[in-house]
Amino acid sequence: MAVWIHDEGMAQGSRSRQEDDYGVFELPPELGAGDLLLVLADGMGGEQGGARASALAVQSFIGTYDTVSAATIPERLGRTLTQVNAQMALEAATDPEELNGMGCTLLAVVLAEEGLYWISVGDSPLWLWRRGRLHRLNQDHAYRSILARQVSIGEISAEAAARHPDRNALMSAVTGDDLDLVDLPHQAYTLRRSDQILLASDGVLTLDEQEIAAVLADRRVDGTPCQSLLAAVAAHGRPQQDNITVLWARSAACSPNGSWWRRWWELLSEG
Repeated sequence: MAVWIHDEGMAQGSRSRQEDDYGVFELPPELGAGDLLLVLADGMGGEQGGARASALAVQSFIGTYDTVSAATIPERLGRTLTQVNAQMALEAATDPEELNGMGCTLLAVVLAEEGLYWISVGDSPLWLWRRGRLHRLNQDHAYRSILARQVSIGEISAEAAARHPDRNALMSAVTGDDLDLVDLPHQAYTLRRSDQILLASDGVLTLDEQEIAAVLADRRVDGTPCQSLLAAVAAHGRPQQDNITVLWARSAACSPNGSWWRRWWELLSEG
């Protein structure tokens, strides 16, 4: 069983209510389904629905994950999501008028000895920080991903994509209806000793990836990078700042304060 260090943080931004939610759960070794489960949801659906949806998704996912029957971690993640989506449908049906449009994004990550597993619906990003660079691992289920593809093949300009009124519209979300898009790799993503993992709601996108990578590279905030990320977002002073949630983890086997020769040897061995 691997040991993981993790950190969490939330901010409401300029919104009148907090519609993000998250949970972190250390998995029992006897389950044989990973070491650490991190879940993040970003709600939508108006004054009543958004916060209710994200809280339901997180609580239901954590409560269900260790009870479903599954042969592999990806299968367990998929079956858990199915049950969470069914719970969302039941909840929305209790008050159709007030909870119309209720739903959320959902990102769940399992850290295990063999690496990283995830399942995601929506646009909440999952990043890998490796040797100073940030790499997005999961799919973006917002329309901006389609626009980015159109820009890459020359169909539209980057300026037109940036101005598109539907660029942030979700193409998939946990609403109780059929899930249009689900990102669920069926193999573990292998991690290296110095890797860091970051889950976030899209409110963190006030920062670009270079800014996020710089915070994670700063040794002065090792162990507590989430508050530094929230402070960096706040420093931008964005008048319509969205809710922000960030979850961070790395292996406890990696010590940034270790001797210089050990860090040098690890860099060589990582290639």
